[in-house]
Order: sequence, then C-alpha cells, then structure tokens
Amino acid sequence: MGKGEKLNQKVWKLFAKAGFNTKPNETDDKEEEIKLESRKPRTVDLCAWDDELGVKIIGWNKARNDLNESFSVHIHDYQELKKIAKADTVLFISSDKEPDACDFEYAKKNGMRVWGKDELDYFQSLVDTIGEYAKYEIINSLGVETREERTVHNVLALKFEQPFTNSGKELYLFTATPEFLLKTCVVLRKAVGSKEAYQRILNKKRLLPISNFISQPAALLPTNLVIYLSDDVKDNELTLPNKDKDGKNITIAKKEKCKVVLLQIPSKYASMELIDGQHRLFGFIKSNYNLRNNFNLAVLGITNIESELRTKTFVAINDKAKKVDPNLVTLLKYNEDENVCQNDNELMAIKIVYELNNTTPFKKRIKLLDVGNQKITLKGFAGYDLKGLIGNNGFLRKYYEHNTNEYLKIIRMYFSIIKSTFPDQWKDPERYIIFTNKGISAYLKLLRSMLRTEGKPLDDKIIKKYVGALKKNIKSWDINTIKKTYVGSQGWKEFHRDLIKAIRKDYPNFKE
Repeated sequence: MGKGEKLNQKVWKLFAKAGFNTKPNETDDKEEEIKLESRKPRTVDLCAWDDELGVKIIGWNKARNDLNESFSVHIHDYQELKKIAKADTVLFISSDKEPDACDFEYAKKNGMRVWGKDELDYFQSLVDTIGEYAKYEIINSLGVETREERTVHNVLALKFEQPFTNSGKELYLFTATPEFLLKTCVVLRKAVGSKEAYQRILNKKRLLPISNFISQPAALLPTNLVIYLSDDVKDNELTLPNKDKDGKNITIAKKEKCKVVLLQIPSKYASMELIDGQHRLFGFIKSNYNLRNNFNLAVLGITNIESELRTKTFVAINDKAKKVDPNLVTLLKYNEDENVCQNDNELMAIKIVYELNNTTPFKKRIKLLDVGNQKITLKGFAGYDLKGLIGNNGFLRKYYEHNTNEYLKIIRMYFSIIKSTFPDQWKDPERYIIFTNKGISAYLKLLRSMLRTEGKPLDDKIIKKYVGALKKNIKSWDINTIKKTYVGSQGWKEFHRDLIKAIRKDYPNFKE
C-alpha cells in the first residue's frame, strides 16, 4: 500500500471511529463518486456523513511534498464538487507538505478547511481517547452548524461573583447532563491542536475506572465540574418569592451576594472550555445512553476571565491532585498575542521558543511536553538566559526592536551558524553538549557576550568570526568530559567563561 492509500485509510478510519458513516469503509473500499454534467464522474478521497445531524463532508488527501497546481486551483475545483455532492464543507488534508497560513485562510474564506499533520495527529488522538464524542469537536472545527446546535439549554442557576462583589468575574452554579456537556465542552482550549498536550490533560487510562464507578446504582459524583462559559451564554434574573409553599415568610441571609437566574446556554458543539473535571465528564462516554442523558452533574460555570487566567486556574486546580508536567505548564502559558507578550518577558520568551520549534534550525527539535526524545525543552530554552536577553536591560532588547519577529531573526541566524559550524555535534545530542538545554544556556550567554563586545546588532560575519574561534580552540564538546569538568551549581558559569577564554585566544578584547 502506497503513502497516498495509507493516508486515505487513516482519514476515513478516523471519521468512522468518530461515528460518521464513510466511503470508503470496512466493508466497501470504493470511493464516493460524484457525477458531473457531460464529464466523467469524479471520486473523492473521503465522504463522511451523519444523517441524524444532517452533516456531510467530502475530503481531499495528499501525502506528498509538492502539488501539481496551486492550492487555489484545488479550492475552486472542489467548490463545484461540494455543490453537486450537497456537502456542508470540504476538508483538505496534507500529511507531508505543511500548509501555510494563507492556505488555511483561503480555504476558510471559501467555506472549507485544511488540516496539516499536527491537526490530523490531534484529531486522531481525540478519537482514540473519546471515540464518537470526538465528532462534535470535529464538526465545530470544520465550521459546520447542525440543526441541534440552534437549540438553547435553559437551566436554573445560582449567580454570584468572586473574589468579591463587582469584580466582574461571574460564576454560575447549576446542573447539566453528561450528554449535553460531552457535546458542548472541550478540554482546556490551549490543548486543542496539540496531540501531546491533549493526551497529558486527558488520560485515557483514568476513564475506565470512572466509567465503572458511575455505572453502579448508587454512584455519587458530588464534586462540581468547572467550565468557562462561551460569550453566547446569557442569563435572566428571576424574582425570588417572599413566602414558601406553605405561606411562611422567607428570610435569605446576604441576599445581595447572589441571584437566582435562568441561564441560557446554546447547544453549540465544542463552545465551552472544561477547566476541571475532564475525567469525571469523559468517564461517561462508555456508559449507557440513559445514564448519560439523566445523570445530574454539578457544574460551576465562569465568565469574564481571560485565557491566561483560565490556564492558571487549570494548573492551580490540577497541580493539587498530581504534579503537572513543568513543560506542559510552560506550554499552557503560551500566548500568541504579541501585545500581551511585549509586556511580559516570560510570555515573550515562551512565544519565541514555541515559534522556533516550527522553523529551522530547531524545527521539531524542542520538547514541548514530557514526551519525545528531544534534548532541548521549552521550559529550559525559555528560561533565565533568554528572559534576561529580552528583559528591560537585556542586550537583545537594547539592540533590536522588542518584538517576537525581530528576536526570531537574530536567534535563528545565530543558531543556524552554530549548527553549520558544528554539524556532527548537532546530529548527536546524546554524545555532545551543544544542542542540549545546558548547551543552549551556554550559547545564549555567549550571544549576550557578543552583543556586549560589539555594542551593536550582529550580522552573520560577526557571528561566524567568534563561532569560528570556538571551533578552532575548543577541542571537545563531549558530554561526559564536560560533566566531569564543570560540576556543582556554578559549573555552567565556568563553562561559559571557558568559551570566552577560547574566543579570546583569537580576539583578546572579547567581553564576558
């Protein structure tokens, strides 16, 4: 089976596991035929549909690095196929060639969607973990709206504010069924799109014991879920009665601190963010429909908190139960908003390293979570030395514009020269120290020294001059040798000083 056939099979199996009818499928390997007027019928790589929801998707898969025509040609071609097939959308999947931002936006503008390898891996992980309930997030990601999503879920709720009245942080305590929440909630929004982050946040092994527990007749789940409500959720305040059903007067303590409201929650798929209780909720995916549709889950809904605070809330809650992977904590702090990052050195450092991992020379060489065999980690790279370089008194900030793109240019140029100067060491981080967290730390210190010495922005000639001196005068980058030489908490400062000494053999005025 060729690469293209393997990709096609992977895609239709993904949609089949998510609960769609598909062509091809396990019993029929024929692709869907679309009949065109006065032309030969066309086949599509994927046809997936759900009659109950009224959704139909056709797809085009490519497992090669080049296309015969521009992407826009395929978009226009599939517009006609979409219309004739009466499909709601077209999904383009490219497993080898990474789609660029223009491809994503152009497809979206034309009512279609594009998945690259990362998106394909993420939804594969989603389907493997939560099965058919992945269908709802898939539908949402494809920009399709179903009839069911137009309905509104009305529920009584107790409304109050934290940390104090008039804070603007509104909380709602209410109940909802697992069936409703499984369709409308996604696990922490920052994990969406990252297979590894999703797997770390939702552990498949923990779902079965919960499923077994809740299937017992006397099962009790009194602890509430915590959910960030979408902006479309509305509330209407209700008038409290003065008397109870027996005619007795009612006196409510601190009546001004909370209100009873009718909470109106749209049934839109994947519209709300599950901050805590993900395993309690997704433990219901293996239970019977009656239990999913009638179990009364306690929910605390929150509005008016920004993404960063939602992430901090997730980490704070989950860190009490089990130590959260420090790389995951760092990844969840990632913020793509440049304005926000410019006011926070930690967030900018994280953004720089996150984006370095998407391009040369570090493409896919940085470990974003506690999975993979990369020797360089997001937390390590984005740590003290990088934050110092871009801080208020940092040398990168002194000589370059304080924005991610400018920092990326110089850091990429700097490390590309180091990589080309030490190709063997780059290829073998198991043996050599250069391309490990410790090596990156030393080289960031060295970048600071170059900027301090030159007193101006660096170009490739300046960098090559100093890196060339290192190659000439440093005899070994072997990890074992360096570990034996530079021991203790101050060892890596000594390592940096020896780099300085090596460069000074050719350039005596080089500054530390």
